[in-house]
Amino acid sequence: MDEHHLDIIRLAWARHLGLGDSALRAAHTARVIEDTTEVIHVLRLADADADVGPRWFMERAADADIRTLLEPPLLLELTKDHGGRIASHTDLAFLSDYTDTVPTEQLLISHERADALAVAQACPPDDAVVADLDDRERWFIALSDDHQPLSCAAYREFQGFVADLTMLTVPTHRRCKLACGTTFLAAEDALDAGLVPQLRIPTGHHGGAAIARELGFTFLGIHTTVAVLSA
Repeated sequence: MDEHHLDIIRLAWARHLGLGDSALRAAHTARVIEDTTEVIHVLRLADADADVGPRWFMERAADADIRTLLEPPLLLELTKDHGGRIASHTDLAFLSDYTDTVPTEQLLISHERADALAVAQACPPDDAVVADLDDRERWFIALSDDHQPLSCAAYREFQGFVADLTMLTVPTHRRCKLACGTTFLAAEDALDAGLVPQLRIPTGHHGGAAIARELGFTFLGIHTTVAVLSA
């Protein structure tokens, strides 16, 4: 991952968090008070750190190292009297160029949103919520020979520079390389559009991490969010 791509990724995330364009420069920690927010963000990305939250949280976390602050138990302890709950805890992986790892299986592909939603409906609700296939702009759905939707990778533009990818496969067809194939196609499409593909993989999700590694994604950081009931 060269410095040009790192700058693009840092800029996209700085804008996503409402920070200044240079806030996520390397070896710098951005700590921003946002008293009206109901979501606390803690980010470590390519040697840049940030936390964004209400004043009471920032005061409590003032002496905590970002690496420590990213851990859910500490965040829950700091926010428990404000109803804190972990909304997301994800590893961030990025692809800077076309991959040499091309899935060998030829897939029958649909780009229809309805087929993507059919994949979501065939999966456990928690999986479908995390994948959030509905809120995307481009879909790549692997179909069976009888045109049943089996697996989907999709993306939406993220702050104009990054393609935020997600993937989901119906339970009966997992571990069949379908997610790898559809994610490959979605990532190639994003690169064609001049975007840097990004995967946000729930920490500890070994299947998602394995797909990212197989396709040549580089893991660059962790993003944790905490929803609070009151600022």
